[in-house]
Amino acid sequence: MSKDRFILLNAGESRLPMPPPTTLKAGAADTEGRFSLIENRGHHDLPPQVHDADELVFVLDGELGIDFDGRTHRLTAGMCALLPRGVTYAMRTLSEAPVHTLHLSTPGVQGVAEPGQAAENGDKGRFYLLQRGDVRPGRIKVPPAFATKARATDTDGRLSLLEMVVAQDIPRHIHHEADEGIYVFDGELVVEYDDRTDKVGKGQFVLLPHGVPHALRCGSTPPPRVIQISSPGGWECFIEDLIEARPHITTGGRLDPVKLNPIAAKYAITYGVP
Repeated sequence: MSKDRFILLNAGESRLPMPPPTTLKAGAADTEGRFSLIENRGHHDLPPQVHDADELVFVLDGELGIDFDGRTHRLTAGMCALLPRGVTYAMRTLSEAPVHTLHLSTPGVQGVAEPGQAAENGDKGRFYLLQRGDVRPGRIKVPPAFATKARATDTDGRLSLLEMVVAQDIPRHIHHEADEGIYVFDGELVVEYDDRTDKVGKGQFVLLPHGVPHALRCGSTPPPRVIQISSPGGWECFIEDLIEARPHITTGGRLDPVKLNPIAAKYAITYGVP
């Protein structure tokens, strides 16, 4: 059942045993092959390889070097890069201190090969690097609380990645198609899932599979800051539609499920479910 795919991991906890300091937050078996998420808190020394999956790298702390297409790109805290499948790249630590990173791969199974064993067949033009605070361009400008780091159009529809501040409670709803993964950077997020309620704090990860009712509430001051993964992608388009629709989707300053649903239906989401 979908509800049995729920995951809540504490900081430093891994779904499967992995060489330290790497932890697996969600693998192909957890997400029905949609994506995998790995956290690394150490020194990177990955030789040039060709990957058969797109990889999004988000740096939380330290300085990471990515060797790609003849140059070294320096990533520091808050920066993000999309590394396309089918191209060669390497990673290495550029700071004396360890680097803390999140690695999001799609599809969920990621394979690698040494250059020469696998020919490059990817599109280097799909590579992009975002500075801290940068976002991917969208249809309209949205508040900084919804910082889109990868759009569905960037990932062939496989997923969306947003850095979000959950300052307003999100009422109970169902994603009929998309799985949702949330990694908490700071603060505390209250997650209501099916018939349980959990407080999710810094360094914790939660996977909310599609088809099961859930709600998200702010549990701290300042409000929690999270990375939100939606797979398949499209969540950023829903956010844009909501921004355009305000204040017509609120009642008494709160999101109104009845007013939300005509917009949400386009994205296979239903609000106000019991």
